[in-house]
Amino acid sequence: MKITSEDELIKLILKYLDKEEFGERLSPGDDARDIIPRSLRIMFTIDGYSIESARLPWRSLRDVAFSILTGSASDLVSKGAIPYGFMISIGISRQWTKDMIIKLYEGFREACKEYGCRLLGGDTNKSSDPWITVAGIGFSTAAHPPRRDGARPGDIIVVTGYYGAMGIIALDGIDTASRLDWVKEYTKRPRIHVHLANIIASYSKVVHASMDVSDGLSYTLYTMAHESNVCFRLNDLPMCHEELKDYCKGDQKCILERIMYGGEEYGVVLAIDPKYIEKFTNELKDYGIPYKIVGKVVKCEEGEVYYHNRPLTIYRWDQIRGWTQL
Repeated sequence: MKITSEDELIKLILKYLDKEEFGERLSPGDDARDIIPRSLRIMFTIDGYSIESARLPWRSLRDVAFSILTGSASDLVSKGAIPYGFMISIGISRQWTKDMIIKLYEGFREACKEYGCRLLGGDTNKSSDPWITVAGIGFSTAAHPPRRDGARPGDIIVVTGYYGAMGIIALDGIDTASRLDWVKEYTKRPRIHVHLANIIASYSKVVHASMDVSDGLSYTLYTMAHESNVCFRLNDLPMCHEELKDYCKGDQKCILERIMYGGEEYGVVLAIDPKYIEKFTNELKDYGIPYKIVGKVVKCEEGEVYYHNRPLTIYRWDQIRGWTQL
């Protein structure tokens, strides 16, 4: 059934928004929302997405919504903030139906349930190319939230999460990926480890730099090294899906490229004071967060990334140009 007016659309969306909690005055549908701060440090983020580009053939609208909210929550977690609430604006075409809106907001609700956050409000618009914008707010006890440009020579580089499935989509194409059940399974709904935020916050004085992996691991590594005016020397690769090793038949170049040139894995790259690396990684183990120590930060002026002493070619997902080599 088609949507006949904006008022009808808003009434439909309001069913999925969280009501006001104790001490709050403004309710869903008001001009703004108010919340009671949970900590002295408040963090916020915003991301915009084309629904078409986010909708892999095996992703339903619910999966798209879940994945999009995960991306915004990942930004907060990587800086040591627990995601608290999200405001979502959508632009849809006349072809959208009530059922499509219901599926979209069910996906947002499912992500909020998984990450323990709230859906607070948003806005509606018309667009020939449907889009979603997500603004998130989180709270942190971090004394020094890690910047992306704070890596120091001697720091140990830790990468959380699993890699490889999105690299197959990027390098080998949708047709190849669609024939691999494991790729579809791992990319249908990427997930984050919210507890990582607590660990980063607790060790914020010794986590000198951090950045989530949304536009490809090689780009995340390069950005941190370049902006910190240091070099990253890698002697190992992060965790990858076991199926990738079979897919590549053990070819190390194939494995390396599909780990480095993916995107939307939503792991985190961290540069950590070596004196605290054992304590930090023990915390990761305790929370069941997959991770790998992949290398070390070294002094240099080029801001490059090296893997086994060879410069790593850097690619990133550019929202305007697509996959781009730097």
